[in-house]
Amino acid sequence: MIEGLTAELEAGGIPGARHEAERLLSHVLGVSRSELLLRAESPVGPEDAGRIAAVSGRRLSGVPLQHIEGTVAFRDLVLLCDGRALVPRPETEQLVQRVVEWASGSGSTNGVRRVGRPVRSTPPAPPLSAALDIGTGGGAIALSLLQEGVVSRAVAVDVSRSALEQARQNATRAGLEERIDFREVAASPWEVVGPDETFDVIVSNPPYIADEEVETLPTEVRDHDPRVALSGGTDGLDLVREIAAGAPSHIRSGGGLFLEVGAGQGERVLGLLEDSGSWSTVRIVTDLSGRGRFVIAFG
Repeated sequence: MIEGLTAELEAGGIPGARHEAERLLSHVLGVSRSELLLRAESPVGPEDAGRIAAVSGRRLSGVPLQHIEGTVAFRDLVLLCDGRALVPRPETEQLVQRVVEWASGSGSTNGVRRVGRPVRSTPPAPPLSAALDIGTGGGAIALSLLQEGVVSRAVAVDVSRSALEQARQNATRAGLEERIDFREVAASPWEVVGPDETFDVIVSNPPYIADEEVETLPTEVRDHDPRVALSGGTDGLDLVREIAAGAPSHIRSGGGLFLEVGAGQGERVLGLLEDSGSWSTVRIVTDLSGRGRFVIAFG
């Protein structure tokens, strides 16, 4: 059973075929992966065989594994996951970790690559109470910051009404719906933020793929993640510019701005923030693969 599905997925070019086969079978049969291994050689009935063939066909056609399972694990949360919002990536978990460690004073934001410029030490975080998550999608970032006690309340904004519907459902599943305010925007995130409304941390995983590059993405991303969550304009930085322009007016003294960006975009984003002259420290921080995937600024 496992070996047959693994071979089928491998033939279809699915990376990590054995791991995916186990997850798909666990999902279809309604058993844990440990239980699945105990019955690995047991025959399946015709009904289960048909269901296995159906999910295998969906996966081979490019449907993300998380969409088939209907949920995705993100740090301490299990979130609903379907085509309404971007499937959250491991890099975004790392972005949240940068906020968590800054808030706790462990200083992970000092592990920096700041090309051609001197590096200042990371300022300590002030007591944090409020976060703004721009482009929240299914709510993974904001809900994690609440769940892990980094902030006591959050505002989460997105242009997609369907993504916000998913995020609200995720908030309810996590028991956090009373502590988060979801707001739909038409264009700029700042249109739904009050002129005097400020936050201790502003965080975003914005769409950062250049428009012309979207068609080159893998099928499971290009055809199943919402296009609005991927396309960032001609150079991928449209929303980043909006954030850079408005964030200084809405960050509290000593607060932090945390951005996930595309590989190779760090220096341009760092320049956008430095040119504003509004930040005491701006830096590029690497992900676990050593790529400059996060740009962080402190007020």
